[in-house]
Amino acid sequence: MTATCPVGHESTTTDYCDVCGRQIGAAQIGASPDTTGGAAGSATSTAQLPPAPPAAAPAANVCANCGARRDGRFCEVCGHDGAVEVVNPVKPAASTPPPEPTAAPAAAVPQSWSATVEADRAWYEEVRKRNGPDAGGLEFPPFCPERRFELTGGRLTIGRRSRSRGIFPEIDLTGPPLDPGVSTLHALLQARDGGGWEIVDLNSTNGTTIGDTSSTIAPNTPIPLSDGDRIRLGAWTTITIRATPT
Repeated sequence: MTATCPVGHESTTTDYCDVCGRQIGAAQIGASPDTTGGAAGSATSTAQLPPAPPAAAPAANVCANCGARRDGRFCEVCGHDGAVEVVNPVKPAASTPPPEPTAAPAAAVPQSWSATVEADRAWYEEVRKRNGPDAGGLEFPPFCPERRFELTGGRLTIGRRSRSRGIFPEIDLTGPPLDPGVSTLHALLQARDGGGWEIVDLNSTNGTTIGDTSSTIAPNTPIPLSDGDRIRLGAWTTITIRATPT
């Protein structure tokens, strides 16, 4: 049995043409081409062709150099001419994220500084221990009121006033009670650049100690001070430095 496909090929298979592959309708089975215009010819001429498959969408125009979509001949991203062959494609640089915002440094808080003077029993015992038998005549004062001095200006001297010598320290430790271990000009407090204070021992007789250390500071050498530092001098005197926000 043979069949005729819609375009006139004679096929030995009756479902699809073994010449062109087109589907063969029922009307073509057993029919042969008819050149006289008979029934076979009519069946062949009236057969419907299968619908053509939908056309594939045109591929996007992509730049061969950077990979960006290109609508015309020249790439709008890298400027490459689409008619020129690319040898070494350029990869687009990865976008760099913006830097994280940094917090502004905290503004310095204005401070006022003060010095509190008091008789210190612990320092008195330490002085007696250091001086041995020579400290036998020292007596801790039964009453010594606490005194507070505001640190203003650039320089404040610490000592005992002497009218005959014309010495009037800003932090006057004359008393009463009189601390016999304090020199007339014992030490100097001076303001530091950028804030804060430092102390200088003025080559005093008995020296100046900072905190609980066992040694005195070197004479004529500025030593920075911090909030809460204790300056110890004389036989029992302690000066505590304080910083207070304003």
